[in-house]
Amino acid sequence: MNIEMIDIEEPIRLGHVDMIYSGDDGMIVHELRSDVFMISMDNVEHFIEIYEKYSLNRYQLIDVKSQEIRDILVNKYHKTYQFACYQAVYTSEKKIDIVFPQNVCIKNLTLEHLPFIKKYYEHSEDVEHLESIIARGHLWGLFEKNELAGFIGIHDEGSMGILEVRDGYQRKGYGYLLEGYLINYFIDQGWVPFCQVIDHNLPSLSLQKKLGLKLSKHLSYWLFD
Repeated sequence: MNIEMIDIEEPIRLGHVDMIYSGDDGMIVHELRSDVFMISMDNVEHFIEIYEKYSLNRYQLIDVKSQEIRDILVNKYHKTYQFACYQAVYTSEKKIDIVFPQNVCIKNLTLEHLPFIKKYYEHSEDVEHLESIIARGHLWGLFEKNELAGFIGIHDEGSMGILEVRDGYQRKGYGYLLEGYLINYFIDQGWVPFCQVIDHNLPSLSLQKKLGLKLSKHLSYWLFD
């Protein structure tokens, strides 16, 4: 398992990609569920050749491993740099030991919870995206005394994310419970639990280490059209 490449290798393993290019100098894939264009190459000249040959400018959401190629996409092809993130991967087959406090439970969320999610989730502007995640049964909420205190879900390309804990319910270990629950769900499905953490999100990086996830040494860069 290559931690640096888990966001590309796991969709390949599960059969969710169209392989655009694969060679000694890297690979380029189209992740079919999310429509993300994923690039792991260092040869800038060869990348430009492939990019233009196959008219790859049509892809709007991009995950790239090379800072040089990120800069080419921004300066030459006018893509917008969004953020950099570390890969965090749970490499063990052992489930997380979770103990729920009294009156606390985790269960699937439904469309009736969408107004709450929109209120607290930082990237809630794409309502259709959230609706599709709920429809797949891939969004869970943590409830304390029947009050929704936080939530977590699975992004289209298969990574854990959408983790939020509501003000007033923080510092209770609920982030740990939510992600631990989702890690166990991934293990049950035969999937590799992984997430992508924005480089300056120190609380989330700390949580990944506490849960036993291993962090990549290098950053991945996300861009959009």
